[in-house]
Amino acid sequence: MEELDMLKKMMLVLFLGMTVFLNSPAFANSMDGGCKGKDCYGKMDKGHSQCPIANKFMMKAHFLLENKAGIGLTDDQVKTIKDLKLQMEKDSVRQGADMQTFMLDLQSKLAEDKVDIEESNTLIDKGFASASASAKSNLQAYAKLKSLLTPDQMTKMKALHEQMKKNEREEKEDK
Repeated sequence: MEELDMLKKMMLVLFLGMTVFLNSPAFANSMDGGCKGKDCYGKMDKGHSQCPIANKFMMKAHFLLENKAGIGLTDDQVKTIKDLKLQMEKDSVRQGADMQTFMLDLQSKLAEDKVDIEESNTLIDKGFASASASAKSNLQAYAKLKSLLTPDQMTKMKALHEQMKKNEREEKEDK
């Protein structure tokens, strides 16, 4: 019985860890998440996600598109960024649904009177494999996004970003 309680505790910790790692973007978008005003985009399409790689991708894509003239993006680059962004959003919805399904399945397994350890382990392995594949896919999209820029465009982007950060600091000091 003590072994069963320990297994349930481990499953709960695992469940909570997976929840934090790859939370449902649909749920994250419906919540304020503590963000207020212009300091938080508040939506997946502008950079607010529970997955740190997806968040970084979306923030950079949003920044590039908002500053396309200053960076000197071509029409082809803009189209590619928009296509990558749309694919990331679709993948994020699928990843969220997969995570919710995993969490429901795991909750169901833990609610059973007798926990089937082998079946639960298989479910956990599948959940972690899915999360790993999602993170790798997000990383690949982020690398492709960055590789679209020429060295000159990268320099312009960094300068614009530094100017934006400087303006934000000055705004905070004025308050």
